Amino acid sequence: MPSRLTSTNPLGAIPGSSFKYTPLQHLRWLYCRFIQGLFFGAPRGAYHWEPSEDMTEIWISDENTLDAEKVGMRPAITITRGPIQFVTLGFDDMLGYSFESGQKRKGVLVPGTMSINCSSRNDLESENLAWIVAENLWMNRDMLMQYGFFEVGRSPSIGSPSAAGSLVQNDNGKEWYVTTVTCPFQFYRTGQLTPLGQQIVAGIETHLTTGSPPVGSTGYPYDPSGIPYGIEGQRPPAFSPASDAYGGTPRPGAEPPALPTVPHPLNPAQQVTVRRVLPFQTGRR
Repeated sequence: MPSRLTSTNPLGAIPGSSFKYTPLQHLRWLYCRFIQGLFFGAPRGAYHWEPSEDMTEIWISDENTLDAEKVGMRPAITITRGPIQFVTLGFDDMLGYSFESGQKRKGVLVPGTMSINCSSRNDLESENLAWIVAENLWMNRDMLMQYGFFEVGRSPSIGSPSAAGSLVQNDNGKEWYVTTVTCPFQFYRTGQLTPLGQQIVAGIETHLTTGSPPVGSTGYPYDPSGIPYGIEGQRPPAFSPASDAYGGTPRPGAEPPALPTVPHPLNPAQQVTVRRVLPFQTGRR
């Protein structure tokens, strides 16, 4: 029998069951424990549930047919899982892909329905039990979502009382009525796949080159002697005696500025002004 439930933990411990390893079994465990905890909190005389078969006032079990001799005159609740379906979330359901190892990570939503069969020898009693279950699934669905549901308890439906049929063993089903609560649910499923024998790295090649960065040409021609040079004429500096030709007035008492001169590389008798034509090339002027 299931472990005793408490008001602080109505679902109790669920050993060996999880959405990761046994999702379908986990669905039945969660619904069954929720309903057991719901009626465990009811007072005596109001369908109080106990783990002991002799002390319980209502029979609650998972997907099993009812044994009328064990249940007796007490009402009973069983659950039956309906069909489920894998719903795609995108192209190939992929959440990620690794080009190095070929690993794929996929995700999918799995919706379905759970049928909660509220059985009794009285049709109105089975209908009242169905209403209690449906309303509390709707009101307390946040509690179930804490245990791994993506969506649960929204828009439950209640059928009409009918003959229990195959829910009760032997021919006693004619004396029982059942009202079914259909509760939709969804849970999220992820997985990853890595191909076996995948060749991750075939080889790594590295090429290193060293050297000074190239320097672009400044546009000046080279002398046949191999020494680059440039000669340019400049206007006389301002405020010099020669600046009167350009309308300038020399400053009284000021020495005229002069540029440094050197002998011409081809004609040493001529003094010229020389500047660097390749300033970024080391060792050349």
